[in-house]
Amino acid sequence: MEIPELIAFDVETTGLKPLEGDRIIELALIRIRDGSVVEKIVTAVNPGINIPPEVCSIHGITDDMVKDAPPFRDIAGKIADFIRGKTLLIHNADFDISFLKKEFELCGMSCPEVKVIDTLAIAKNSFRFPGNSLSRIAVHYKIDTEGLHRAEADAMTTYMIYRRFCEELSRKERN
Repeated sequence: MEIPELIAFDVETTGLKPLEGDRIIELALIRIRDGSVVEKIVTAVNPGINIPPEVCSIHGITDDMVKDAPPFRDIAGKIADFIRGKTLLIHNADFDISFLKKEFELCGMSCPEVKVIDTLAIAKNSFRFPGNSLSRIAVHYKIDTEGLHRAEADAMTTYMIYRRFCEELSRKERN
């Protein structure tokens, strides 16, 4: 079911484990109302730690690219206001939300209450793709994958996939 307003969300990080010190280095929050982007926050984030070379090779974000970016604590209030009470659309929500919660915790704040739609869960529960990664599903739907593994591109790709899911599930319901 399509939601009239939601926020497509994605993060890029220094690694896979927020509980072991990995941090957000880029995030995208894209507010979409009735199919149109109406507002967004897309920013690099200074993690205060080095980005491992093996991680740089995945998303292409280097220490140099984040050295002058704001630390999360400087944008936490703005992010909290942007998402509070909203519906976040995320591919692999457990990953992104775990990082978001950890960053708020490090600032002495609670992560605002949000609703979450996880396109990974929809893919696993309602479809049979050869793989459920964002890029594999995008390729299946012939959605441009240029720029993937960067927060803004991943967030927008998640939204495009969600729209396709809604169309297909609606069609299945009618038949």
